[in-house]
Amino acid sequence: MSTEQWILQLLLGGLLGMLGQGIRVVTGLKKVHDQAAAESKSFGQLFELSTLLISLMIGFTAGALAIIATTPDSGAVTKVDRQMIVTLLAAGYAGTDFIEAFVKKYLPADGGAKPVANDADNTPAMG
Repeated sequence: MSTEQWILQLLLGGLLGMLGQGIRVVTGLKKVHDQAAAESKSFGQLFELSTLLISLMIGFTAGALAIIATTPDSGAVTKVDRQMIVTLLAAGYAGTDFIEAFVKKYLPADGGAKPVANDADNTPAMG
């Protein structure tokens, strides 16, 4: 398989994975809407665009990984049929859960940032 074919395969897998994750996002948006209504806040106060974009990027990654996993060892171009499309959509939908669980388990929750000390902690001891 040529480089161009690999790039197209990865883009196809990634875009379908992102679409699969987009299906999942609809449920999340509904939950945010319901939470906002319960807390008497606007949707915009609880919605985080960065979380949405990260979620879609994870879906892209899951779809790209899925198409790599389903590409025949012979190096032939993967046949794109209904079954392949459903597989890649499912990879974006379910694969995101797997990747997020992996990240939560193996990466620090604070992103590795050191806590900022307040002024009281930086004062030298007298005596």
